[in-house]
Amino acid sequence: MKYGFNLLLWTGHVTDDHAPLLKARRETGYDSVEIPVFEGAPDDYARLGERLAALGFDVTAVSVLGAGHNCLSDDRAEREAALDRAKWVVDCARALGASIVAGPMHSQLGHFTGHGPTAEERRRGVDFHRRAGDHAQRQGVRFALEALNRFECYFLNTMDQLAGYLDEVDHPAVKGMYDTFHANIEEKDPVAAIGTISRHMIHVHISENDRGTPDRHAPSRRRMTMS
Repeated sequence: MKYGFNLLLWTGHVTDDHAPLLKARRETGYDSVEIPVFEGAPDDYARLGERLAALGFDVTAVSVLGAGHNCLSDDRAEREAALDRAKWVVDCARALGASIVAGPMHSQLGHFTGHGPTAEERRRGVDFHRRAGDHAQRQGVRFALEALNRFECYFLNTMDQLAGYLDEVDHPAVKGMYDTFHANIEEKDPVAAIGTISRHMIHVHISENDRGTPDRHAPSRRRMTMS
């Protein structure tokens, strides 16, 4: 078990300006850092990866699918754009030295249709993840899909839904994660839900119910990661 710190607390794009923060996290005793992959190029992440390796960090990555990259869309061109985006995220993660891409890489963040997920959307999602998973597997990277609360997405909200979906995808590079913040909203029994996803779980996000630092009460968006 290794403990990391999610850099989304400070930024959506880590640059040289964040070098003091990285050094401080290492001196505090964290094993790894989770790096947002939202912009930039693989070469940028390769340079950052060298800095992180020099500090002795293990690394994970986190990303999302945004507007124009909805893998569930009726528009085939948008689904292909989503696949290209997922491949780009994987390539950046590999350059960074990360073997896990965490996050809700299963639907467009914050997008709602007004109804629940359809059988056709599920079919599109499975096709997307098998194709994205093939690319990730070739790069030595695995997705850790994150179920989000009902206010942020409609496709996968609970560990039961996520586990069943991953059973259907059935790809060695497409796994799941558990996030205490979302579980506290969606799960009737958050502890039992860990058992539900355990056969697929490779990554965990831990935070207070307000997304604060564990065992602290000041409100923030600090999050720990475990993998």
